[in-house]
Amino acid sequence: MTTAGLLEGVRVVESASLLTGAATGLLLADMGADVVKVESPSGDLMRFALGQITAGNSPAHLQLNRNKRSVTADLRNRDDVARWENLIAGADILIDGNAVGTLARFGYDAVRLAALNPRLIRCTVTGFGRTGPYSSIPAHGLLMGAVAGAYPGDGAAEGAAVDGRGGGPALSAATAAATAICAALYRRERSGEGIDIDISAADALLVGSMLPITYAANKSRMSDTSTLPILADGVSGPRYRMYQTAEGRTVAFAALEPSMWLRFCKAVDRADLVDAGYESDWLSSQLAELIGDRTLAEWLSFAATHRVSVGPANQTVEHLLIDEQLTSRNVFCETEHPTAGAFTAVGLPAVIDGNEFVIRRHAPDLGEHNDELADGWGCAGGG
Repeated sequence: MTTAGLLEGVRVVESASLLTGAATGLLLADMGADVVKVESPSGDLMRFALGQITAGNSPAHLQLNRNKRSVTADLRNRDDVARWENLIAGADILIDGNAVGTLARFGYDAVRLAALNPRLIRCTVTGFGRTGPYSSIPAHGLLMGAVAGAYPGDGAAEGAAVDGRGGGPALSAATAAATAICAALYRRERSGEGIDIDISAADALLVGSMLPITYAANKSRMSDTSTLPILADGVSGPRYRMYQTAEGRTVAFAALEPSMWLRFCKAVDRADLVDAGYESDWLSSQLAELIGDRTLAEWLSFAATHRVSVGPANQTVEHLLIDEQLTSRNVFCETEHPTAGAFTAVGLPAVIDGNEFVIRRHAPDLGEHNDELADGWGCAGGG
């Protein structure tokens, strides 16, 4: 079985604008689900914002909407309503990435959706979820991350290490949503009943940083910290830091565990470092000198031979694209879009049964599959 076949036969309707819902649909589509993106006749703003490669083809659209089909629908139009309802009736999953209450205002609340399809798994993916005092506030990634603690003083949250930049909240929400949806599919096979899922991007981002947050929240309750390296700034120290190699590349050095530190000291013939502790300017200077004596290639060989956590800190896209580890796992895909041309896409982090990740469908033009799906799913096969 290839990666693309894991969710083969699962039908998904994606009603969403911008990143959060689209990223959820992407994860399911990449695993083989037949995802139909339902857009307004003017199209998802994501097609036209965030830069353009060609008209209507932003990098975000090409990345997040691959492996999907696209239809347009105006829920005030009778013919479009019929297609929409046929799609809902034949779907396994509805991804609702609209502002809270949008579909209900068109008459498609939970009761109506259940009447159309009692087995429907409905997953709303929004900034703050459908409950709570913030639920009605329009949310972009900056606000989602801010609520989750990503930007106190525009820095990292103290003791929390929450990162809300780079689409983090939307992608955290998508991962949480896809996980819950797959679990819901399993439960529905046993119960036969539809399931309602409510995902908050702010919650998902916070949960993604659960360990540092847990330690910070329970700091005053810890009675024994002897087994926990307490570093000056909470996140780094001489044994957990970036250093420069002989040719000027940056490597991450992470030898916190006593057993790994001992292996490192023995391998570099520096017994005097064994009991140097976790914090000192002297230790920093000694490690900087040691690491600066070898090239990146030499340190990679050293790391594999002596089982020490040392590796490249890739700081440019060019470094990422030539990293032997990343390229060996097909995480980048060089594709050719019919209207946008050459495009470098980021794939999946999962290798299934040893098969390479494949892109089955290019990101669709707006309404590309209107005729194919004129009567809903009809006899059209899955993705």
